[in-house]
Amino acid sequence: MKLVFPMSLSGGLECMLAAGRYGRYWEENKEEIIAALYAHTKLRFKQRKITVHVISGSTSRAGNSVRPMELSIENVTQDEIAYTLVHELSHRLVIGNGIQPSAKNDHARSRASYNMHRHIFLFLYDVMVDLIGADRASRCVANERALHVALYDKAWSWALDMTYDERQAAFSRLKKSYKTGVH
Repeated sequence: MKLVFPMSLSGGLECMLAAGRYGRYWEENKEEIIAALYAHTKLRFKQRKITVHVISGSTSRAGNSVRPMELSIENVTQDEIAYTLVHELSHRLVIGNGIQPSAKNDHARSRASYNMHRHIFLFLYDVMVDLIGADRASRCVANERALHVALYDKAWSWALDMTYDERQAAFSRLKKSYKTGVH
């Protein structure tokens, strides 16, 4: 799989430098990231190329097969870069395998976002443990929970109240609802 970080002066020098940091992290760790995601999900990326824009806002977004991924310029430490990139790739992984967030109305989108995060939080912590270790992964989760986004905290509580085996079993059950062959 290939991540493309187009360089543009429209976002300014800071965005270009941040894109370089994300791009370097991806190039240095892509095999481990893809292997860890597969180890905990048994899913493969359907999309072979993902365009990634680095934005000056504070909110990163996974995008989809027609919209680029957007990663926040505000992530500057290696752990923030790793966590944000893997979080958004986790969304792309489940979206590419058949889970699509609703776009009907704000309530439906909010509910879909909560459910989407429940899906990815069943494996995201474990992937991050593989990549950066348990202490650093726990700090990443704590930082995300501290954002005071109720759905993140609620979804993390739900997922981390389970053991690893329980999370794996729950994710296996959820995968059965995924549409196969969605690209």
